[in-house]
Amino acid sequence: MKKKELAVGDSTEVELIFSTGHYSTRVAKSATVICNAPGMAPGLTILAWPGASPSSMKVFTVTPFELLLDSARPEQQKKAWEYSVSINNTSKETYDLKLVSAHTQYMTVDVPGGKLKPGEEKTVRIKVDKNIADEIFTKSFTIEASDSAKTRFTLPVSKVGHWGKTPASGQ
Repeated sequence: MKKKELAVGDSTEVELIFSTGHYSTRVAKSATVICNAPGMAPGLTILAWPGASPSSMKVFTVTPFELLLDSARPEQQKKAWEYSVSINNTSKETYDLKLVSAHTQYMTVDVPGGKLKPGEEKTVRIKVDKNIADEIFTKSFTIEASDSAKTRFTLPVSKVGHWGKTPASGQ
């Protein structure tokens, strides 16, 4: 959250992260904003059916399915935090890919231009800002295809600290 206190009529951005990794059937998760304003508190409900495999997407497949960064590993301390993700067109259509959202204060995401033809693969390059070496976080970026359904894929990027501490585990 950008701001913790808001004046009347003011607004802020709130980030919600919902990981479907541990669910295999329909799931509903809710979030409520607690405030002292009169009336009902604003809320959001997310419905998901995560039983499908990431490889079952009809438009493209993405490999790897998530990026897990670990600054405690010596090989990651020495090199720039640069990663690549492969996107393979599994459809019969040709389409473009575009970056819809990314946490630019944490990473830059370079999505290749040009048409992605059926069966073709393109590589997305991700560079994580090394200035956040001591920070533990879970962020993401979203890519959209130009197919008729505007298919999107959100890839989580998590930075763990020493001994595998993650934001979710808090340990």
